[in-house]
Amino acid sequence: MNFIQVRNVSHGYTAGGFFSKRHKVQVLKGLDLDLQAGQSLGLLGSSGSGKSTLARLLMGLETPDQGSIEFEGQPLQGLNPLFLQRVQMVFQDAISAFNPLRSIGWSIAEPLRHLSEMSSDSIKARVEQLLQQVKLSPGDIEKLPAQLSGGQLQRAGIARALAVNPQMIILDEALSNLDRVLQVQILDLLAEVRRESGTGFLLITHDLSLVRRFCQRVVVLAEGKLVEDRAVTPLLRFAHPAALTLQDAVLPAMPKNRQEQGAA
Repeated sequence: MNFIQVRNVSHGYTAGGFFSKRHKVQVLKGLDLDLQAGQSLGLLGSSGSGKSTLARLLMGLETPDQGSIEFEGQPLQGLNPLFLQRVQMVFQDAISAFNPLRSIGWSIAEPLRHLSEMSSDSIKARVEQLLQQVKLSPGDIEKLPAQLSGGQLQRAGIARALAVNPQMIILDEALSNLDRVLQVQILDLLAEVRRESGTGFLLITHDLSLVRRFCQRVVVLAEGKLVEDRAVTPLLRFAHPAALTLQDAVLPAMPKNRQEQGAA
């Protein structure tokens, strides 16, 4: 059974206002997608293709206008504790994802307070463990978000997503605001998490090089429809014109992975 199953999903938003006629803008159109447990899936698409809309639907933040989304064979209906114990999300804007008046440690512990029955001492120990796992300092636990760099905040966001040991983490353009070195460091960290815990990932991005480095499978979204679904291989080539545009885009070179560095 698929972990999350999307069937014939269409979704849009009402546009227009005082100076123009209100109308419906269709963002997703008859979408079918299967997310498998333990798999790293890349969702590739240009700006405006519907990637973030799909992410909100997958998290239960919005309900599709048409079609269904099922989680382990049951309809996904809004934000429920069982679902949030199994699926977490890391957002693109790390700064706005944190309460500016609360410490990083308080924010990382938030899922544990709401989704577990751990004691205060156990929660603190878990937060310290998570900080170490994402290569942050124990001293960062009392810092405010403004005291951390963008890369450190994104690591803290990943720590918060990992807190309840979810089976899947959705990364919605979570690496796009980081430089190449930080992107590689975080991808290597997540690959280690996947190897150790079997956590699956949905990497939503417009950057094929990130997908090539991290993912086992890639789907391409264009104008609200899935136009490609392929295994990630060294000889990966797309057929659809919109996917070819992403494939041929000139992007900064991706640093070698650790194995390649050792062999160089």
